[in-house]
Amino acid sequence: MSDSAPSSSPLEPGRIARPRRAAHQTGWTRWLPGLHTLRHYEIAWIPHDVVAGLVLTTVLVPVGIAYAVASGVPGIYGLYATIFPLLAYALFGPSRVLVLGPNSA
Repeated sequence: MSDSAPSSSPLEPGRIARPRRAAHQTGWTRWLPGLHTLRHYEIAWIPHDVVAGLVLTTVLVPVGIAYAVASGVPGIYGLYATIFPLLAYALFGPSRVLVLGPNSA
């Protein structure tokens, strides 16, 4: 029996196929997937993205402030802990539809 499995063999039952990385995702777009999303952003998405941003803001800002105050630090630290990770995930995160917040719910 050989150690290497043929590449054209079907998946084992219960296994999920990993998506293959596109050949054009090299350099900066490999490490900053958000750049790929920005390059292929469609203008028609703007109204929906603005509404989603407003909804998330109304939820995440009070939650971030509340977590900071509950932990005994000033509320502004909760805003930093809410805003900066979301901006970092927008650049470094592999999914454009995943939402992260102070509680990652």
